[in-house]
Amino acid sequence: MTDRYFTLDEVNALVPQLAARMNLVLQLHGHLRATCRALVLEGVRVTPEGLARGERVEAEGRARLRVAHARGIHDAVREAMAEIEAMGGQIKDVELGLVDFPTWLDGEREVVLCWRIGETRVEWFHDADAGFSGRTPTAGRRFSAAAGA
Repeated sequence: MTDRYFTLDEVNALVPQLAARMNLVLQLHGHLRATCRALVLEGVRVTPEGLARGERVEAEGRARLRVAHARGIHDAVREAMAEIEAMGGQIKDVELGLVDFPTWLDGEREVVLCWRIGETRVEWFHDADAGFSGRTPTAGRRFSAAAGA
């Protein structure tokens, strides 16, 4: 799954910083989507996904400045997401604000601690392939940063 694993306490200690970064990502992402919608209304086809792929966008005049603005917002979103990833988080859904952190359940099974924007602490985990719908409460379980621990 990954080279870095976390205890529940380690992830909970990151939540304030994680929440601040994810709030920024969500704000910027919303602004980026709005900017792209405005450009589409002006006849310029641009999407956040296209910007991520580095697609070339043809635009003239004011629209050209808006495309440059959209690229700048996109870069700021990527930077904020990279900060979350540098903490060890795996962003699973930007719009839902979902971030997973790899851990060992009872020192034996790889799972992820699952945090969602608005939660003040991590209280859920799931198998890596189960996703959000497979969340199980962390209460009464032991999470370690190493196998066998």
